[in-house]
Amino acid sequence: MSPWGYLLFTLWSAVLAVLLHGWQLAGLAAVQMAFGWAWSREALRMLRRPRFWIFVLTAVAVGPFLIGEPDLVLGPLRISREGWAVGVEMAGRAFVLTLAFSVGIGALSLSDVVAVFDRVGLRGLGFAVGVAMNLFGTLREMATVTFQTLWLRGGRRRPWLTLRLFLITTVANTLRYGDEVVSAAAMRAFDPTWGGSGALPLRRADLWLLAALAVCTGIFFS
Repeated sequence: MSPWGYLLFTLWSAVLAVLLHGWQLAGLAAVQMAFGWAWSREALRMLRRPRFWIFVLTAVAVGPFLIGEPDLVLGPLRISREGWAVGVEMAGRAFVLTLAFSVGIGALSLSDVVAVFDRVGLRGLGFAVGVAMNLFGTLREMATVTFQTLWLRGGRRRPWLTLRLFLITTVANTLRYGDEVVSAAAMRAFDPTWGGSGALPLRRADLWLLAALAVCTGIFFS
């Protein structure tokens, strides 16, 4: 499947995640799981991460206490049935939205993402997205080192000052590193707005995917 197929599936899933309700979200999740199993199994590994489930289930845990009037007693707790229903639906939307980008665009390589932007005439934006994706790991490492350094130098005694220093240092390191990347590109006479883009033809699998998504859309809204 070409990058266009992954982009199509991402957009389709994101739109339906907003439009569908109730058990329809479960159907959308099943379609996404089937797509991920067939085309991007690596992206489904996030389902094994506890942080993902904590993020999704937070809405279920908080909704009954913040939304609606308490009308159900569970031991010492008084919760809202309306809040419970809304929380479950919010968790479902979070689940399918995360899957949409994980098994869709998230399964593409960096070169594929840049090539897609180039093909639609956004070469500069493709370069910026590529640089940003490459910087994520480095910036996360720099932020971790900064936090550990401040913490070891007595940060726990003055938390607000430590937080301010952490933010200033992280932003400064980000700007410095980004400037170094741009300078390195300029030294090599690289122009992100110049040059042709590689061909990204549609494949037969993309057409089959389009037909399958059309059928699924008809089923969801029938």
